[in-house]
This record gives sequence, structure tokens and C-alpha cells, in this order.
Amino acid sequence: MAIHNVCVFCGSNSGLDPKFATATEALGQYLAEHDYQLVYGGGDHGLMGKIATSTMAHHGRVIGIIPRFLVERGLALKTVTTFVETKTMNERKEKMLHLADAFVVLPGGFGTFEEFLQMLSWSQMDIHQKPIALYNIDGFYDDMVAMIKKSTACGFAPRENLDLFIDGHSIDEIFTGFENFKHVLPPKYTN
Repeated sequence: MAIHNVCVFCGSNSGLDPKFATATEALGQYLAEHDYQLVYGGGDHGLMGKIATSTMAHHGRVIGIIPRFLVERGLALKTVTTFVETKTMNERKEKMLHLADAFVVLPGGFGTFEEFLQMLSWSQMDIHQKPIALYNIDGFYDDMVAMIKKSTACGFAPRENLDLFIDGHSIDEIFTGFENFKHVLPPKYTN
């Protein structure tokens, strides 16, 4: 499947380590220079604001999708190429899923974790077959990857689920992973 739109999930804060912002801005530049359209959560703060402004600064296209209550709180970046306002957070995620061809998960907080795990769960259930990559900047997601591996080792998730996401430590590793990605359902869902 060709990838045109890349959905990026990330924090509405920038984090304490400047490496997160630097890597986020580099990803925005990469998306623009390789003609990928960014789909993201529509915010103007934190890594969300940085991914959008970096993509646009390098002449890329950006679709921002944000629920109305966050717009009313003044947290939206309305100057993106396409601005979409939704009624709820769930509608926002549905639109992001529909528009995306692949997902990159940057560092973030609880909302970012929830978005990653929901997309991973939906992949496991064959709701979508799109590649998902953790951008594991400076080992940020090492503990989460270890927890996912533990769930398979303890028999709560099939071994095949480990192939449903890419543990990427660089932009090149992520996009090489996308090129080689094959969606494989665990036997539980193929019988």
C-alpha cells in the first residue's frame, strides 16, 4: 500500500529534554521534503505545534483535526492547510484513522499512549492494516515496548502482535519499516 498521509500522535507538551523537539522538527521537515501529508491532532502547543509548524515551514501539507472543546480553549492551530473541527475526541481519532496511511507515535503523555494502544488494538482486530511506528527517541518508549513484550511472554497477547508495530529509533528506520511492513493477523483472528 502506498503511503501518502502520515498521522503523527504526540504530546501537547514539549517535554523537558530538547531532543524531543529537535527530533519532532526533523520529522516535520522529512515529511515535507518527501511529499507526505501530515495528519495530526490540530494543536498549537508542544510537540503537536512543532510537528505542524516544521512541516509547513518546509512547504509541506498539514491536516489538523481537533475537537471543538479544545478549539474553544484556544489550543488549535488554524493556519494549517486543512483544518477540521470535530465534536468529540473519538470522532477525531476516527477521522485520523480514515485519513492516515501510516502512523508515527512521538513521545507524549496519556493521550498519546492511548492513541498508540488503540491503533495497535484495532490493527490486531483487523479494523485497519496500516503500519504503526513508535519514534523511540532516546529510549522514551523502551518501557512500553518491554511491557508489550511481557504481555506476549505471559500469554495475554499473541507473539504475532509484536510485528504490528515498528520500534523505530530514527526517521530512516521508521520509513524503512513502513516499506517492509506486512500486516499479519494472529491465529486467534484468522480461524
